[in-house]
Amino acid sequence: MKKVFLWLLVISMIVVFSLVGCKEEAAEEEMTEEEVAEEEEEVAEEEEAAPLDIPLGFSYDPAMAAAILADAGYVDTDGDGLVEAPDGSKIELTVTCPFGWTDWMEAISVISSSAMESGINLVAETPDYGAWNTALMDGTFNATLNNWASLSNSPWTLYNLLFRHPIVDLMQSGNFGRYDNQELFDLVDALAATQTDDIAGMQDICGQIQTTMLTEMPMIPLWYNGLWSQWNDSVWSNWPSSAEDAPKSLPTSWSGYWQLGGLTTLANLEPVEGVEAGTGTYARNETLYMSGAAWGAFSDLNPFLPGTKANSTGTIGLMYESLFQYDPLANEMTPFLAESGEWTDASTYVVKMRDGIKWTDGQTLDANDVKFTFELGQTYPGGIWYAPMWDYLDSIDLVDDLTLQFNFTAPLYQEFSNNLYNIFIVPEHIWSSRTEEDITAGLNENPVGSGAYKWDAAGVGPDRNVWTKNNDWWAIDALGIDVAPNRIVDIRFSSNNVALGSILKGEVDLSNNFLPGVAELVNKGYVKSYYPEAPYMLSANTAVLFLNTTIAPMNDAAFRRALAFAINTGDIVNVAYANLVQAADPSGLLPSLSMFNNY
Repeated sequence: MKKVFLWLLVISMIVVFSLVGCKEEAAEEEMTEEEVAEEEEEVAEEEEAAPLDIPLGFSYDPAMAAAILADAGYVDTDGDGLVEAPDGSKIELTVTCPFGWTDWMEAISVISSSAMESGINLVAETPDYGAWNTALMDGTFNATLNNWASLSNSPWTLYNLLFRHPIVDLMQSGNFGRYDNQELFDLVDALAATQTDDIAGMQDICGQIQTTMLTEMPMIPLWYNGLWSQWNDSVWSNWPSSAEDAPKSLPTSWSGYWQLGGLTTLANLEPVEGVEAGTGTYARNETLYMSGAAWGAFSDLNPFLPGTKANSTGTIGLMYESLFQYDPLANEMTPFLAESGEWTDASTYVVKMRDGIKWTDGQTLDANDVKFTFELGQTYPGGIWYAPMWDYLDSIDLVDDLTLQFNFTAPLYQEFSNNLYNIFIVPEHIWSSRTEEDITAGLNENPVGSGAYKWDAAGVGPDRNVWTKNNDWWAIDALGIDVAPNRIVDIRFSSNNVALGSILKGEVDLSNNFLPGVAELVNKGYVKSYYPEAPYMLSANTAVLFLNTTIAPMNDAAFRRALAFAINTGDIVNVAYANLVQAADPSGLLPSLSMFNNY
């Protein structure tokens, strides 16, 4: 009995201890579940609080666009596929370009459709040019395209356009979306004041600009507009191209591009043997017919009105010349009217002029003409485009008839370098007697220049301008170069289709029109282009989507970044342009300045 009792006691104790152990294990398991729940809640809170990891830079990524929108509170509350603002209000935006600009019209259609697919209500509209331009400058748009920053020797040119300051009622020269960021403005000013040979310093500042730009996204660089250039080589040969043994220069007649390689193209051309003079107004075997520069009938020959020179291209570059020329393909500046130019110290720049240069009236072009031309910006600050240079240029001393000394207070090296090949010298003995209105807004009839061609007033018509070769051009002896065509006829066509027909028939030698379908024509050998395959064209400027940062929701950086990821740039390149353009780097800088991409 004692044994039985003892066994029962042992068994009871085991049962009790087991029950206690089970209760303790259950308690431990229950605590673990609570802890797990707490941990899961903490993780969820941490994930909710953690910022969305958005890459610096952008590419087409609808999922990223959706994530940014959701993270910033933009959600579709009514099930229509379009997000509402965080306060629940409807978003109704437009993206614009001028009516008739067919390539841009196709582009904004892609921008609109891809934005809609990501839930952003952005409708394409095409006002007439006047209404578009007014809205651009007075800031009454939502989103619009612009490409006014063209080829340059400095990244400052683009960033000065994108972040032009101060903000004023009428923004005529950039920052159309009125993005206000003094820290960024200071960086742009610091870049302008960096010496052009300080590459590392420029790269550092560009990196800071790009980091802010790509974080705030006040505008969206989308693609590089092509330098539309197609030619028929039945009359003229030796055109520039990417071929190893071909000349390398810009084959363009656009105003403001002659000193960037257009003039070099004319000097490299060779007449095709066997071409006869023909019975036309001008000998066909001596005449270059071109198109694609003029937007309208002839307006004026005033080099101080660069915005009107499309309709009289050649005024700057063929007739009036600059101190330097800039080759964007080699990214090199070379002396032209100037024999040399150098900074002798941090605030002094000395220019030595070439001896023996003549104006077309036989008078000598020397340092006096250069001094006079540059000082017009000081004399007429409200009418000469380069007048702001006199904010940091103190004086110009005439050392002798061929030497000038520019004396600066706080020089903006980047801007001054750009001006050296964009300010065109005029003869003092003619322009000094003109009124302010004549200089800043006059037609400049009977022009006297120094360049390779002279204006042929007799040949001017409602659809054309004519330039005749200056056989006494100074560069023939001084530089050993000469232009091949004795005459240039610049034709304005009523449509791109008419221009296409003319170049296919050999009636036009060089077309700088945008010609849809040119890829097929190049592939079949009907016309030639710089590259034998996509993108066919050199890059000319950056097409930027400006966003009006003064209105909601464009005043929200998160919304702007989402829009950047929502735009299908690939479709713009492949569909709207049929591979005739390249997608832009997020920095906006052209390929020739890619060394300054530092984000």
